[in-house]
Amino acid sequence: MSDQEETTPRGAKTHKGKRILESREPKLVEGPKQTLFIRGPKTSLSVRQLAHEWHMIKRDFSTTYNKNHEIQPFEDAKQLETFCERSQCSMFCFVSNSKKRPDNLIIGRTFDKKLLDMVELHLKEFKSQEEFATSVEIPMHARPLIVFNGEVFGFNPNHMKLHNLLTDFFFENVPIQDIKSQEIHLIISITAADDSTLAITVLQKQTHEDGIKIQEIGPRSVFDIRRTKWADDELFKKACRQPKPKAKPHEKNIVYDEVGDKRGKVFVQQQDLSTLALKKRKKLRKGDQKLKARIESQEQQAEVNEE
Repeated sequence: MSDQEETTPRGAKTHKGKRILESREPKLVEGPKQTLFIRGPKTSLSVRQLAHEWHMIKRDFSTTYNKNHEIQPFEDAKQLETFCERSQCSMFCFVSNSKKRPDNLIIGRTFDKKLLDMVELHLKEFKSQEEFATSVEIPMHARPLIVFNGEVFGFNPNHMKLHNLLTDFFFENVPIQDIKSQEIHLIISITAADDSTLAITVLQKQTHEDGIKIQEIGPRSVFDIRRTKWADDELFKKACRQPKPKAKPHEKNIVYDEVGDKRGKVFVQQQDLSTLALKKRKKLRKGDQKLKARIESQEQQAEVNEE
């Protein structure tokens, strides 16, 4: 099979398939970003546990694959791109473990069904939620507050791109009309002490009688930055481009009253009366001609008598 045949999209044969393909097309206003959690050929307990707890934080907008897959994202990302397209996920978290790269974790994203950028991290320290003294259940639809600590996020080009990637990973692109402090339950703290170390901690806001307290609930993870693969400037600019909204068409002969109800005028074309479907009458039979003549003669006789 040629490369052209592999990349040619398959058309829909049913109305349901057509609706599914239309839902996958680019939209002017994108919905929440979905994340795919996937395992490599071999994994360790620590990276599996970390991926699971991150999945529980993002469980409303994430999908997880529990089977192992023979994938090497930095060598060949075609299969990973296929899984992301199949699951309709623009973000992914890939975990693996090998002798050369133990406790490995890769965070990346795709654009136009192709790999955009990714970063490879080594899980150096890990403390799960179960190891903390207080076991707190994370509420559904909890919107996290993301805090970046470290000067390197402001001037280091590599960390500035990492800042953008991690913001996309933990932020689901859900519009917020009004931010209220009482609705913020989770805080994700991302700290970079130097150019090669990264720490990600999950905290929770708790309200007490004496005020508000911030308590760590886990997971806590410390990483070493390994390999990175960033998109070139032209592709990244294309991925960040936002199309102009379509102008709303002018509504003719439509007004709104004081209450706000919609009122419209409807113009109907002049009706052709010659095409009206009238009730058809039966023709008089030959036997009824004498009856008709007798009735007419009686009417004429009645007129003569009246005169």
